[in-house]
Amino acid sequence: MTRRRRWTIIALAALPLLLCSLGNAQRVGTEIGDRLNRLVNQRFTATKCPGMTIAVAAGNEIVFSAALGLADIEQSVPMTTASVHRLASLSKPITGTIVMDLLNQGKLDLDTSIRRYLPELPETYGRVTLRYLLDHQSGVGGDEHLDVAFSTAHYATSREAMKVFMRLPLMFRPGTKTVYSSLSFAVVGAAAEAVTGRSFQQLAADFFARHRIGEFFLDDPLAIVPRRVRGYLVDHDSKIEFNDGRTVSREYLSGTPGPITNARAYDISNRYPAGGFDASAEDLLRFTTAVGTGKILPLEVVRRMWSAQAVADGTKGPFGIGWGVSHWKGKAMVGMNGAEPSSTTFLRFFPGSGAGVALLCNAEGARGLSQLLEDILAAVVE
Repeated sequence: MTRRRRWTIIALAALPLLLCSLGNAQRVGTEIGDRLNRLVNQRFTATKCPGMTIAVAAGNEIVFSAALGLADIEQSVPMTTASVHRLASLSKPITGTIVMDLLNQGKLDLDTSIRRYLPELPETYGRVTLRYLLDHQSGVGGDEHLDVAFSTAHYATSREAMKVFMRLPLMFRPGTKTVYSSLSFAVVGAAAEAVTGRSFQQLAADFFARHRIGEFFLDDPLAIVPRRVRGYLVDHDSKIEFNDGRTVSREYLSGTPGPITNARAYDISNRYPAGGFDASAEDLLRFTTAVGTGKILPLEVVRRMWSAQAVADGTKGPFGIGWGVSHWKGKAMVGMNGAEPSSTTFLRFFPGSGAGVALLCNAEGARGLSQLLEDILAAVVE
């Protein structure tokens, strides 16, 4: 039998990497482990991430894990493989899975008007369904406002947060086009609250406990979250980009010195279901492989969730139900990218082989992460 290893890297900003064998794993041997070690070591400084964690799976098992740099610059706290990052939009697949779990219990329906669950929504929402909300075909907008991205208001529930934007007109007739929307997921969270009688925070905690999924948190800025990393901005010249094509300069940084700054304060409770989960790279990848192997939902439900959804003219978009769906070199792939003012994140998973990568950086404005991700995939995906 071929000897197999799992590799872990833990590094500080200016110190050499420490590489350790952690016993048996699947399909990634010494040669690929060494290649990944060299790759992340060579690229890390150029990314300008203060800290980064990477987890790699093969055959539905984590085979490589890396932690580089600092989780907290001011306190000189090193990043570890257990460090908890803001997942940003990688939260959307988690919410999609929670909703499909409620659907599997008969508590929600994908194709019923959302006003069945949330009658306070305007009549214009009559054609909006959970499916359209989860596959970005709902027409719900509002993400383009700075007061959404940098809101510091704290909301106890998604249903309360929804009241802030629900009177805005829909951007288009639901089901006719695909336009990425984070606020649509706040409506999803509100619907889940309506049918369970619990806040999104509570029902998410129930979901994790019931399925024995450990170490996931909501990014409540007032709560104590163990091992939560600090978030930074590493490019003062970068623009804030919105879905409508507008870009806004970071005038709020005027007078703040240094190439790295703390991220601007914000409270993501206005869109917990869209971008509010925290977890380590390893735990995120464990969750994804658990979904892919039918340990959380029946595989038939997973296949539905991971199928590209079509708009009215039959054209299939880049989203399943809560998850991004696409192909990489001809292989079916699911996942998502994420970006918040303090975090840049990536998740890729290949259901056919159980290969996957989670890459988490505790900064906005980092460089070369997409190419690093591509190169990691090239080293792992057969």
